Amino acid sequence: MDTYENQGYEQGRALLEKDRLSYAVMYDVIGGPVKKIITDHKRIMIAHTAMVYPTWIWAPEDVKETELELIFQTVLKEFSPLCEYRFNTKYSIAEYLIRKFTESGQGQWKIATNIVAYECQAAQEPVKKVDGKLETLDISQEELSARLIEEASLAIGDRIFSREESLEAAREQLKRQVLYVWRNAEGKAVSFCDRNEDGHHVKISQCYTPEEERGKGYAARMIYELCRDALAKGQVPMLYADADYESSNRCYQKIGFEAKGKIATIGIVK
Repeated sequence: MDTYENQGYEQGRALLEKDRLSYAVMYDVIGGPVKKIITDHKRIMIAHTAMVYPTWIWAPEDVKETELELIFQTVLKEFSPLCEYRFNTKYSIAEYLIRKFTESGQGQWKIATNIVAYECQAAQEPVKKVDGKLETLDISQEELSARLIEEASLAIGDRIFSREESLEAAREQLKRQVLYVWRNAEGKAVSFCDRNEDGHHVKISQCYTPEEERGKGYAARMIYELCRDALAKGQVPMLYADADYESSNRCYQKIGFEAKGKIATIGIVK
């Protein structure tokens, strides 16, 4: 296994082709620079970007017991203290790691989130009409962006960002111009998400609507407009959703998203 730090691993994208949708984020980030990439260049790849995000682990569907053990030993060696990390991976790998972490005294681990990978080939306009417009946030709106990122982390509950982490994330994403809001007729930001491109796919994530604005159709309209724009450019929208959050899944499906794959996020029980 070779380890690379603070660089990309473009050739690794060939390994992900059959899992490109489920591993779309990993496919994107290994273009680099990435904080850490560990790989055997054939059947195993691990990519870590930052503590606020899960570390990605990939192996093919026919992963062997010896490869699972190698992944386990590599994770133990490279990610310490282990309790501070979470991992996104296929269910076969997730179940193996949960068992091995527990047996080796690394605390009690569990599947924290069941993730569905969705793809939209044709966008369906929401029935509910809403006022307002889609807006790209710019660097002058750093405070708003950081607040929305922090609130989104609290609402989603996967990893809660501190104020400092939210500001850091906002600055990086504003620089790339990937943060969007839907503003109502009064100019209030009533729904929020980010949008990233990898050439083929447009990834929509971090979708969040403040509690007092939910149920009004703002998020659906925002996502629909982003999908319509991407499809017009020949790109395919995709997103990840918590499989256990029924209302958001229904929303995505009504817009035209179809489930294409599942992965799991594992973390320590706290």
